Amino acid sequence: MKAIIFDFDGTMIDTENLWHDATMNYVKETYGIEVPAEVYEQIIGTTEEPLHHYLTEATNGQFDVEAFTTHISNELLEGIAHLNLRPGFKRVFDYAVSDGFKIGLATSSDREWVEPILKKFDLFPHFSSIQTADDVMRIKPDPALYLQAAAELGSKHVYAVEDSLNGVIAAQEAGLKVLAVPNAATANIKFPEGVAVFPDFDSIPLEKVFAN
Repeated sequence: MKAIIFDFDGTMIDTENLWHDATMNYVKETYGIEVPAEVYEQIIGTTEEPLHHYLTEATNGQFDVEAFTTHISNELLEGIAHLNLRPGFKRVFDYAVSDGFKIGLATSSDREWVEPILKKFDLFPHFSSIQTADDVMRIKPDPALYLQAAAELGSKHVYAVEDSLNGVIAAQEAGLKVLAVPNAATANIKFPEGVAVFPDFDSIPLEKVFAN
């Protein structure tokens, strides 16, 4: 039996752009700073520590991590009502369900954030494994999330679907077949060799990609 493990933020749901805009707007309005793309790309799919470090240095120690985190969390919670599945994602998801794939989730976000959104879109019942930041000691790019999800799914043929470099690295290190479908926030990332990169979900030739 085949299995497929999806990343969450930025892959299934268009949250990366919401997160990106909320972060950029707050930092600019509060500190008058433009965060370089290469700095922001480091935190996609993983911890925000590189951004915190950058902002602490850029503001000569004036950066308030707690105020920043609270503001961004509130912005994201307010934005939940307006979140949508990424265009074409449901096509891939429905194909996996109808073809009998075991389905998993591997996300660096916490379960409290993930599960309500999965339930909102009636996706939750289809998952045989949900691995979140609450379930591991180290999040992506560490492979632990993918290793745990793959072990729980119990399949030898496991695909991973990602949008970020940190997520792709984690899936590759877990030994999975990786598909990358970047969003607007990750479109300029250069992914490693061996990764099948598609500009959007509708461009994935399902029968061909999942043939083996």
